[in-house]
Amino acid sequence: MAKIKPLKENELFQSLNDKEIALLSRSVDEKALPANTPLFFENMMGESMYIVVNGAIKISKMLSEGEERALTVMGPGDYFGEMALLEEGPRTVSAIVQDEADVLVFKRNAFLEMMSNQPQLAVKVIASMYKSLSSRLRQASPRIQEIIIQKTARPGG
Repeated sequence: MAKIKPLKENELFQSLNDKEIALLSRSVDEKALPANTPLFFENMMGESMYIVVNGAIKISKMLSEGEERALTVMGPGDYFGEMALLEEGPRTVSAIVQDEADVLVFKRNAFLEMMSNQPQLAVKVIASMYKSLSSRLRQASPRIQEIIIQKTARPGG
């Protein structure tokens, strides 16, 4: 699996030029994973961001007493876990390979090394992550408002 093409095509790295993509590719590992392979579980400490090249990754959340709810399925071009690059903290969801998948793995320690050795590149990556997060929050806002309205409209809510 070649790293350059999926990085170059990923929306998160659209602002990077060819030289920057090549530098970034040195910090990213490739992994081919069989179905049912866990990438991480909820409450584990986050240490990597993932980019799906091929296949499908199920993102799920534990609700209560072993009840798990699938939130979404990530496919080619999708990425997740990016907050693990910026902060140490527990995962809020679980990620398990649903269909055999090829992924790129960007580890926190590689990102920290990039911040030291290629600070301008790291700033561009952080700016892209911020832009993506901001967009995701804007898209989620109407649904969040709907949930709040439903909750406050109930008696005792």
